[in-house]
Amino acid sequence: MKKFLVFLLLIMFSCFNLADAKSTKRDFNSIINESGVEKNSISVSIKDLNTGKVVYQLNEKILMHPASIQKVLTLPPAIEVLGEDYKFSTEIYKRDDNTFLFKLGADPYLTTSDLSKLASKLTLDTKKVLIDDSILEKKDWGEGWQWDDDMNILMPRFNSYNLDRNLIKLTIMPTNKGELATIINPSKYPLVFLNNVITSDKNDVKVTRDNSISNNALALNGTVNKPVTVYVPTNNLKRYFDIRLMNTLADKKIYLKQNFIVDKKISSDVELEKITHPISQAIDDILKNSDNLVAETTVKLAGGKKYEDKGTDINGIKVFNSYCEKMGLDNSRLKIVDGSGVSKNNLITTDFMTEFLIKNKDNSVLAKLPSPGEGTLTHRMLPIKENLKAKTGTLADISSIAGFLTTKNNNKYAFCIIINDPSSTTSDMKSLEDYLIRELYLKL
Repeated sequence: MKKFLVFLLLIMFSCFNLADAKSTKRDFNSIINESGVEKNSISVSIKDLNTGKVVYQLNEKILMHPASIQKVLTLPPAIEVLGEDYKFSTEIYKRDDNTFLFKLGADPYLTTSDLSKLASKLTLDTKKVLIDDSILEKKDWGEGWQWDDDMNILMPRFNSYNLDRNLIKLTIMPTNKGELATIINPSKYPLVFLNNVITSDKNDVKVTRDNSISNNALALNGTVNKPVTVYVPTNNLKRYFDIRLMNTLADKKIYLKQNFIVDKKISSDVELEKITHPISQAIDDILKNSDNLVAETTVKLAGGKKYEDKGTDINGIKVFNSYCEKMGLDNSRLKIVDGSGVSKNNLITTDFMTEFLIKNKDNSVLAKLPSPGEGTLTHRMLPIKENLKAKTGTLADISSIAGFLTTKNNNKYAFCIIINDPSSTTSDMKSLEDYLIRELYLKL
């Protein structure tokens, strides 16, 4: 009799679970159907974090453009190679009485002020300054990055010569009402200004690059009534670095008779000073602020370290492939071409993302995913702040989110939502993501 009752209870429990699953699927389908977002442009995968059991899925095997949630895939393998105690480092060495060498570390946080500190080790009789830029390949944009994003400060060029976030700071100063504003360029990087900014009653300035004249020609239009600071991506990182270093040396009364010489550090070089920044800062910026410059640099550096070579796109992707193989994840259908997700050549599936999250549920890097109120989630899903950790992604026609959710009933899930819909607004796509996550939180 007891065995029969236990058997009956098991059947009843299974029926309840089946009913819950059907109800959840019906609710999710209803939300999607009423969202106005094209259903075929949506891919969803939700799985139990502990068992891997599918809770809900839609187009989960279709290859989609991931945008910045790709950082969830590329960052843990990179940090495993570099180590969580890794430091970006830029050093200065003395070779002989009159020769010094800067060894670049592609530090995405290096500033002109840091450069000045390193340069303080040079002597007034310095004759040669060498630069070891061998840490990264010369390529300074990712595969498939869009040329018309040239002025987007969120995706600047990057390479061994990273300096000042690879952005040129300009200040636009008002003059007399109705007259042209004044443009100040403290970096001394050579730029041609087509200045059409008028001193008026409001600040409204737009800056574009005018390649019909020169790739250093900037057209500035609009109005100003108080000083405005704008940033322009550097289009030649080595040139910007050289100019800033030359200016720094001139400030210290050091004048060279020849240009900087590209060379490699040798064993007899004596270290004098170094500037470092911790990788922990990079992890926060990549996951919380979706920093593309830092993500790309970190992945390339990992590739260089693992394969004892220059940091390259190819080596960075090999690090990801090797990590997947070790974790038992089949990534053969995926296409990963950069570290950040900026390229629209990247293709992943939501099913793979949730499998990756499940395999990495105890990963110390992903434990630092932002919660609502932080980073790109600053204004999203605040009522479930303590229950959600996720990475967002946004590109033209693309919105995505992936991470971990603990529901109202204390059940834990890995989820991924990717929407590739040129007919919907970013706001509509992100609202749909929020509704689906809220439904998951409340119902399961």
